Amino acid sequence: MNDFSELETELRELQPAPVSDELFARLECALAQSDPTPTAGFLPRTAQRRNIWWSLGLGLTAASALVFIGLTFFAEPPRTQPAVVQKTPAPFGPGTSGFLPSALTQVVYRQRDEGLVFSPNQSERLLRRVRYQTRETMQWRNPQTGASLRVSYPAEQVVLTPVSFQ
Repeated sequence: MNDFSELETELRELQPAPVSDELFARLECALAQSDPTPTAGFLPRTAQRRNIWWSLGLGLTAASALVFIGLTFFAEPPRTQPAVVQKTPAPFGPGTSGFLPSALTQVVYRQRDEGLVFSPNQSERLLRRVRYQTRETMQWRNPQTGASLRVSYPAEQVVLTPVSFQ
C-alpha cells in the first residue's frame, strides 16, 4: 500500500498551468467574428413529394391484395351438424299389392370444402367445390302382409357453387 503513497504526493503537487493573456485574446476575437454557416437552427429541406404518391399507391395495392387473398382462400364455410332428411310418400290405397315405398332417409355425415376451382367448361368464373358424403336408406312396405324391406347405401355428392367477389 505504500507504493501508492509516492504517487499520491506527486499528484498533490501538480497544479494547472495559468491561462495566458494571448489565449483570452484569441477567444475574444473568435467570438466577435460571425460564422458564415450557422451551426444551430432550422435548415430547410427540399420537398420531394413525387415519391410519396408512388409509395402510397403501392402500399394500398399490396394491402388490398392481401385482403383479397384472405377472403378467397382462407375463408371456410360454416360448420353444420349432420342433416337428416326424411321423406314419406303419399299414403297408399287398399287395392294395391306388392311393396310400396314408405320412407327415404338421407344422413349427411361428412361435408368437406375443397376450395376454389375453375368451371369444367373453361369459363372465367370461379366455383367453390363442396363434397358431401351421405348414407341414404330407402324403405318399402307391403300393406297386405306387413313385410318391409330396407336398403342402405353410401352416396357422395359434389356441389359446385359460383363465387362472387363483390
